Amino acid sequence: MTTTIKDIARKLSVSHVTVSKALRGQSPISLEMQKKVKEVAREMGYRPNIMARGLTGGKTQTVGIVFSLGGPHNPNELVQMITQKVHQHHYITQVSDSLFETDVIRRILRDYIRRGVDAVVIQFSSHMHVEEIEDLFPAFEAVVLVMSIPTSTNIDQIVVTRQQAIYDVVDHFLDTGRSRPMILVPPGPREEKIEPFLRRLQERGFHFKDEPAMYHQSHAAATSLADVAWEALETHCPDSVPFDALLCGTDETAVAAYKWLEARGKKVPDDVAVVGFNDSTYAKFLSPSLASVYRQDEEVTRLVEQMLFDRLENPGLPPRRADIQMTFMRRESAG
Repeated sequence: MTTTIKDIARKLSVSHVTVSKALRGQSPISLEMQKKVKEVAREMGYRPNIMARGLTGGKTQTVGIVFSLGGPHNPNELVQMITQKVHQHHYITQVSDSLFETDVIRRILRDYIRRGVDAVVIQFSSHMHVEEIEDLFPAFEAVVLVMSIPTSTNIDQIVVTRQQAIYDVVDHFLDTGRSRPMILVPPGPREEKIEPFLRRLQERGFHFKDEPAMYHQSHAAATSLADVAWEALETHCPDSVPFDALLCGTDETAVAAYKWLEARGKKVPDDVAVVGFNDSTYAKFLSPSLASVYRQDEEVTRLVEQMLFDRLENPGLPPRRADIQMTFMRRESAG
């Protein structure tokens, strides 16, 4: 038999209104009573009707997570880590795929508002425009943005930057005697990976006649990143291997580069140093182990949890911004 609020009220000899407010953490119910009610509710196996609560304007104890769940970087592990933290606070999550499109995020947020979702965590890319959806933010008790480039919006944000990690990769290439470094990335915003790569080369006095950047179409339909990276290498380098160091936009791209180089009689890292991006779980198990750029998912998760629940408990807090630097993880493939 399902336990109801009235069952808990009878057990404690209080009104069902008191139980309802205590479960939602509302005043004027004392903290002592709230704790007592929640303990009894837990003992009796009480499960709230989340959606019905949202439709009546109450808290649903729900956090929406809006991320792009595909593309060059699969964030599923990060989403799962955030979900676990949210559940520890006795909230549930509703995960939606943004497809990295602002209009899709807008539709998702409007649906969340209709369902009474309390708070949202939103992943943004540099090509997206926060100002196109920020009019919806006040409908939520807490909003946390996870992005690669800061925005001027008056919202809590976590900025995860690539620049220093890319600088470290370039420095490593040059410090270990590589003289022809290149980067292989999807076409798109240059400021995320290409510009830091080229800028660091110039700062180190590296001069190049042609831009050492190769592109591949990572969004090709029904085609893996490894396949399109292989095709890009074939297209850009049909007759030779014009590089002795390669920074790849993803770890999948780096795996394709391994095989492509092997097919041309080149060894990693003896002939060509290779570095991936995203530090996938399999990177250290490849042969040679793949150097990569770590996205600091644990720290992102910690900050999401902190910002989200600080805001839910203290709505009057000023907007906060936290900056995180990705990290170059040196392994065998980098030489």
